[in-house]
Amino acid sequence: MNAGVILIDKPGGVSSFQAVHRVRKKTGIKKAGHTGTLDPMATGLLTICLGRATRMARFMTDAAKTYQGTITLGMETDTYDLTGNVLRESPVPENLTLERIQKEAARLSGPLMQSPPPFSAAKHKGRPLYKLARQGIRIEKQPRAIEVYRFSVDSFEPPVLEFTIDCSKGTYIRSLAHELGGLLGCGACLSSLRRTRSGWLSVDRAVSLDDFLRAFKPSELRSWVMPVELVLSHIPAIVVDTEQAESIQYGQGMSLEKALRCLEQQIPGFQTLDSRYLRIMAVSEQGKERLVCMARWPDISRDEERIQILRVWNPN
Repeated sequence: MNAGVILIDKPGGVSSFQAVHRVRKKTGIKKAGHTGTLDPMATGLLTICLGRATRMARFMTDAAKTYQGTITLGMETDTYDLTGNVLRESPVPENLTLERIQKEAARLSGPLMQSPPPFSAAKHKGRPLYKLARQGIRIEKQPRAIEVYRFSVDSFEPPVLEFTIDCSKGTYIRSLAHELGGLLGCGACLSSLRRTRSGWLSVDRAVSLDDFLRAFKPSELRSWVMPVELVLSHIPAIVVDTEQAESIQYGQGMSLEKALRCLEQQIPGFQTLDSRYLRIMAVSEQGKERLVCMARWPDISRDEERIQILRVWNPN
């Protein structure tokens, strides 16, 4: 078990760093890291890369995420969730309906600019914002472009509403809860959160952290480790022959013209690639496809004419 990916169902009260540390200690693999932080109060899907798989983590973080949870209206906190200090409480309007909440939630859908909340792991001059905030230092970071593909308010039993959100990476659900409270005029904070999906990876395929740590047999641990090739299989691929694979691995890259020719042969009628990343695969003598490298699709608007090789893959 030198390299691979484990899907952990993280429990509440455990930080992402702590979860990675416990998995690292259990497997005996020194190098490990996750592909997207979950707050300690949050539960759900935490994708952990082991060994050489950490070199491929960047290609897993871009995936869209799905969250489910609850928001409590009438309460604002300094952390935008229930773990913080209560700043103010307001009565929830008696005439507030599910339809009104859904209408305001729709305003928080689509492309948005969002700043990290004061209590977050985002850094300012190398220091996490939450450490500065605990010292009474509030830093306003520049807003970043995110996208909320869906903000569905599924039910409302005052003062709590249940939601499902599909969003791009880097989206702070706590901030969306805080903003929704502002739009409703009574304030709000996030009261529970669970990540259920990252790209095509679902929490249904994850093992609970406790079950993983309780495992005794090495074979049981290995059964939960997914190969990198499988985790990245949602990214478009070009299949090349052995000679081309060797030239790529030695740094010669691939021209845009050759890449387009390969895609046209493999996908008749191919016109465009809706992805900035690209897998380059080769067929082994046994007829199985193997990952050669990860690459970036050229930016045609800048007249780029070659596929940029980003990371050659060697699992051993």
